[in-house]
Amino acid sequence: MTRPRGSALCVVLLAAVGLGGCSSSPGEAGKKELHVSAAMSLKEAFTDLEAGFEAEHPGVDLVFNFAGSQILAAQIVAGAPADVFASADRAQMERAATSNRMLPARVFARNHLVIVAPAGDPSIQGPADLARPGLRLVLAGESVPVGAYAREALQRVGVRDAALANVVSNEENVRGVLGKVAAGEADAGVVYATDVGGELAGELRAVAFAGADDVVPAYEIAALADSPQPALAGAFVELVAGPAGAAALGKRGFLPP
Repeated sequence: MTRPRGSALCVVLLAAVGLGGCSSSPGEAGKKELHVSAAMSLKEAFTDLEAGFEAEHPGVDLVFNFAGSQILAAQIVAGAPADVFASADRAQMERAATSNRMLPARVFARNHLVIVAPAGDPSIQGPADLARPGLRLVLAGESVPVGAYAREALQRVGVRDAALANVVSNEENVRGVLGKVAAGEADAGVVYATDVGGELAGELRAVAFAGADDVVPAYEIAALADSPQPALAGAFVELVAGPAGAAALGKRGFLPP
């Protein structure tokens, strides 16, 4: 069952990593909770796996914590309870590993970047347009995986400096980028291809990020060494990295590892 994640460390984490808020709710009587911290871009795919995992493990309640990978890594370093961490890049997995809490990670999926623009605006045709004077560009922050990938891609196509001069907002995750463009607060953004769809499908369109095909976001997953239920944590990692996980991720547009 997906529920807001609770933690006795809420106050500590608010101070340590600048979290906007915490919530807690008691687990169902007699159920074990498996806490999975995962990149926001994995929300739909991981939620698709939830019912099957809980059916295979009666008495287990999956509790997801979806946020930007940089926020999740900071939470883990600060001591937040977690059993599994799925990051949108290696840098944040390595950051989490500085806590000495992480078991070895593996790549389980890949993605690619696209430019997102309002559905009714045909003027954005490629990355060169992001450098156009006066264009309002929104990106995820530089410490956010998709933000780091976007800057690398802009560098590859030779428009990094001009495009960054157009940035009007740096967001904490891909949902923030999508929201700004959908709300008309920006003319374009850079997100993962898997993020263009869902409830905003009719409002936004994806434009290929030509010239940066070698910028390939890679997702990593690992169990935490201090998980109180290592067998369950390992089972979830195996699910995500196995055939069922590949099917769920492929359905949502992710590429194989």
